[in-house]
Amino acid sequence: MKNYRSYVTFILSLLVFFVMYFTNYASSKIHVDEPNRLNDAWTYQTEVISLPTQLDIPKDTPLVIERILDEDFHEPKVLMLRTSLQDVRVFVEGELIYEKTFGETLDVPYASLWHFITLPRHIDGQTLSIELSSPYQAMSGQINEIFYGTHAAHYAYIVRTYAIRLIISVVVLMIGLLVLISHFFFAKKQDRGYAYAGLFAILLSLWMIAESKMLQFLTGSELLIGSLAYLVLPLFPIPLIDYLKEYVVKRNHKYFTLMKILFISQFVFLILSYLLGWYDFFETVTVSQSILVTAMLSAMFFLVYEVRKDKNEKAFHFLKALAVLSLFGILEIINFLVGDFNRTSMYLSFGLTLLIVILMVNYVRFLIGRLKLSYEKEVYEKLAYMDHVTQGMNRLAFERDLEIILADEKRKEDVRLIMFDLDGLKKINDAYGHLEGDRAIKKAFDIITETFGEQGACYRIGGDEFACLFECNEEHCYRDRSKFLMDKIQSFENETSYHFGLSFGSATLTQANMTPETLMHIADLDMYKHKNSNKKETLAKEVGKEIL
Repeated sequence: MKNYRSYVTFILSLLVFFVMYFTNYASSKIHVDEPNRLNDAWTYQTEVISLPTQLDIPKDTPLVIERILDEDFHEPKVLMLRTSLQDVRVFVEGELIYEKTFGETLDVPYASLWHFITLPRHIDGQTLSIELSSPYQAMSGQINEIFYGTHAAHYAYIVRTYAIRLIISVVVLMIGLLVLISHFFFAKKQDRGYAYAGLFAILLSLWMIAESKMLQFLTGSELLIGSLAYLVLPLFPIPLIDYLKEYVVKRNHKYFTLMKILFISQFVFLILSYLLGWYDFFETVTVSQSILVTAMLSAMFFLVYEVRKDKNEKAFHFLKALAVLSLFGILEIINFLVGDFNRTSMYLSFGLTLLIVILMVNYVRFLIGRLKLSYEKEVYEKLAYMDHVTQGMNRLAFERDLEIILADEKRKEDVRLIMFDLDGLKKINDAYGHLEGDRAIKKAFDIITETFGEQGACYRIGGDEFACLFECNEEHCYRDRSKFLMDKIQSFENETSYHFGLSFGSATLTQANMTPETLMHIADLDMYKHKNSNKKETLAKEVGKEIL
């Protein structure tokens, strides 16, 4: 332990040294300047305003702000602004230089977007006008910050400011995929709890990506940018509802089923409303949030009821997680109602990310437990099916595998059962001891496995008895392998001071309904014929030796 601590201390000291040393040589580090802010000295009608701001403007009413450009705009600059579900037009001295409008077709729903406008050169002293309009009252008077500089400066600002949200979203997505995929490899089919959790994380990550303000850098589809967050909002609670119903609560299952139907209905309603022109996606967000809050509060009520009534420990743990999530959800709704759209999704994203991290920690524990259980089961199963002398499979394994093969119509047509008997094991034990007897048993098994193991499986099924399920019933195949076996037996016998021999016989399925017992009986009869032949041959050899 002392050496281990010394090693860790040395590594940490080395890392600190390198960080401190190379920090002093950072002159070649790539540096991108921050974009300049163009937030002051704007006029709306006769009022001077600073950005960002929220004005009281009726929906569908154009809002125009103006500003005289200073000497910074003598050379070309790139203007960057973000609209919040708004149409935008940009003018220089009354001349339109940029326009982006939404809602004209179903392919272009209203979306919050970044806009990059390349301004012409030599416009210092001229008037820059920006016109914004929105069909939504909540967004109609919203004016976000405006920046100018180079494309590189703008991109660097967006990455520095919002990339952490995207990174967290992608991490949550990867966690969800990892949980969902690994579930099918490590978990039992009937245990779908973590599969629901993985699906929840995946759906949640899509909502977080949509709210990261960086989806525009991943796709140019305005339909996806303008709809993803709204469509996923009623979907990601569904896996949690299934999890609650199947693994947590013992009562009120009908309520949770109704809750699931309600979320699915809301999802279908969102799509139909957009396609039929009833409501835009943004107009349905209040309904989706209301359903979400109602479902969350109701679920908490039922969980509290089960904790008090049934002392349900699972419900208690889930209730704690849901309470924390509810707190962040309430902060999110308050943030939305007060119109602070720059912080949209920040609170809920943080709360949900915390929940996913807890999920991942619990899932890692679950996997470790599952792998440990699987390993123990494998060890015990190996011990149950293993013969300790030969380190091969035993009679229990033989009976199991024979049953499996005979249940398979194709495999049982090709199988040949071969039975073996080690000649004179008692004489070897009496004359040379049981250790030499065990050595003879091990050698016999090794020879059998070397001969027939490539196309079958070999077993020790008794003291001096062996069997092989040889999956090649062609006669020439069996005959060639038998000759190889006899050569290996003779080779080993020449190295010993005692007789070493194997009697063997085989049987194949001649009838469709032949039982394992009948097959073994036929193979045994064939083996005993060979054994009697071996006895006569051995006796003749011994008589010959006595005469000599």
